[in-house]
Amino acid sequence: MQWQATTREQARQIVAAGMRCALTGEGLRLSAVSECLRAMSYLCNAPMSSDGLWQPAASVRLTGMVRRRLVPLWPELAGEGEGAPLSVMAVLNSLAALGDMVRLDGGRWLVSPPYAVRANHGLAVLLGGGPLEALPGILSGHAIVAGRIRLTKLSECEANGGTVPLLDAKEWIGAPAEGLQTWCDRFIAESARRLTDAPGDMGEVYIYRRREWVSIANLPFCESSKLSPDTASKLERRGLVLCRTPIGQSASYFLGRFARGRIGRLVAIAASDARRLRFGLDATDSLPLRVEAVARQGLVRLRLPRRLPEREAKALLLGWIQAEAREAAGIEHHVFPAPVFPIVRNALEGLYIVVEERVDEWKGQR
Repeated sequence: MQWQATTREQARQIVAAGMRCALTGEGLRLSAVSECLRAMSYLCNAPMSSDGLWQPAASVRLTGMVRRRLVPLWPELAGEGEGAPLSVMAVLNSLAALGDMVRLDGGRWLVSPPYAVRANHGLAVLLGGGPLEALPGILSGHAIVAGRIRLTKLSECEANGGTVPLLDAKEWIGAPAEGLQTWCDRFIAESARRLTDAPGDMGEVYIYRRREWVSIANLPFCESSKLSPDTASKLERRGLVLCRTPIGQSASYFLGRFARGRIGRLVAIAASDARRLRFGLDATDSLPLRVEAVARQGLVRLRLPRRLPEREAKALLLGWIQAEAREAAGIEHHVFPAPVFPIVRNALEGLYIVVEERVDEWKGQR
């Protein structure tokens, strides 16, 4: 046997070939970290005998095993903090959000049972089941790694009465089944019944109006100390406003009711509910958010200027963030394999976001 030196880039190509991964750059790095996490978790979890039990693996053990194997190829993985963008720990948490891994109490992890989500071009997104080699049936020899996920033929998931459970996009996303506007009406009605007196000093308060956060000091009031009916939104005509008040580096959200030109009563709401309600208010004010998706070389690039609610944000994990294209705070550029973008579009359109798609024939790197 002869040993032959190779470059880091050549070694990465060998790893990509082993995963049947056609991506480069950040897409390949994310693919390698995700598949290595699945492999290490499966190695730690699998029982030692036929009647043994699956044993959860600790976060520290999993992330350490992955770093030791991948740092020679991606040196930036060494010495990373858990809060670093796309650290090994961040990828592990995102796999749990996707449903690819199961997070237990005490920072312990198990491999999720395999299942699939319908995508496009006759393909399906394969989640759970461990690394490629551990997948059931013909999936093991045909699935490809594409970022955090694996893609396989839809027909292979449906073979033999269903090799793995198969979900539709809406079912997997898990957004409120009644639709955004019905959810907003119900949420507002339920919140209005829980209003309590507001404290005397609330600090700086911003109100969401026509897709902008406006300081309460700059709002137009009529003589009755209510918002002017000429500028009031549909929610405001019902006597309520969506509010935000800064708390350090974050913010607190609540629905409020005006009294004498100030918030007289309020009810606190979760940040994710506030995000969902914003999209509903935009739609009722005929000001839906518009985003552009550009298809190029088998990938779709999406510029997203606002955070999504937690359930819809799960669809963004089907791709990755294009870090070199960062703009102002809050604006992100996401990249997706083309077959999964219909799932992403389903999540966006459920929030009444208008997706404008175009094809760019520029021949560049992926």
